[in-house]
Amino acid sequence: MAHADIRAVNLNLLAAFDALLEERNVTRAASKMGVTQSAMSSSLAQLRLLFEDPLFRRTPRGIEPTPRALELGDPIRRGLGLFDRALTPRSFEPRSESRVFVLATSDYVEFVLLPPLLKRLAREAPGVRLEVRPWGLQQVPRTLQSGEVDLMIGFYNEVPAHHAETLLFDEHYLCIARKGHPVLKGSLTAKRFAAYPHLLVSPQGDSSGVVDQALRELGLRRRTALTVAHFLCAPWIIADTDLVTALPERIARRLLGAAACGMRELPLKIPSYTVGLVQSKDSLGDPLLSWLTTVIREVAADG
Repeated sequence: MAHADIRAVNLNLLAAFDALLEERNVTRAASKMGVTQSAMSSSLAQLRLLFEDPLFRRTPRGIEPTPRALELGDPIRRGLGLFDRALTPRSFEPRSESRVFVLATSDYVEFVLLPPLLKRLAREAPGVRLEVRPWGLQQVPRTLQSGEVDLMIGFYNEVPAHHAETLLFDEHYLCIARKGHPVLKGSLTAKRFAAYPHLLVSPQGDSSGVVDQALRELGLRRRTALTVAHFLCAPWIIADTDLVTALPERIARRLLGAAACGMRELPLKIPSYTVGLVQSKDSLGDPLLSWLTTVIREVAADG
């Protein structure tokens, strides 16, 4: 079969093929399509010419598809579905939707955004569920492009081609120590801060971070006594030790009371960083996903 120009193909023929494959009966397929039996027979004749295959053979039970028809079934059905979705109005009611969204993010974002986000979803879209997968790296996951993940939320170095970003909020670090720790008292210089043993939170497992870089610019070094992979364990470790650390403000302000810690501004120039949301551009036409990103943006802004 020569390659057919899609512009010359009557799409009604593909719909007729799908009906014939499902019904396995010319009369029932015609009824499903709202046409006469002779019109359906004519469509079948044109389909046979188009695909250069009998497609369906008569049997005592009706018509049975040929191997070629079975091969064509799935791609034609998927194509018809895409056309149907493209022509369907995009208006929708979140409260009546039922769907699972997959998010890739870190424990930091889970802690900061998920509680208020779930409250909004319970109120406005109770049928929407979230599945969260861990993501602590600074590269945008490839699973966005493949559709395995709907949204990535967090800090990232750059947005790859064919992806779109929505900036959510800026974050900066604070100095954290147990209540009564000397670092929380008096004037705090960079040299004095560096003199205490430190805890480093490194989701990537790096041996240094933004604090180390800022200290190096001043000709200083700190001693990292402990490195952990997650932000949320840090306040409890700090509360029971003499270690000091730098934590994002949104985590610090929520946890310090429970963890018996104190905080103060860092004596270092550490630039704030932006937490954003990234998605594949292929998903931008999805109305429910667009609604969800708007809700996430609003929740983030309420901070």
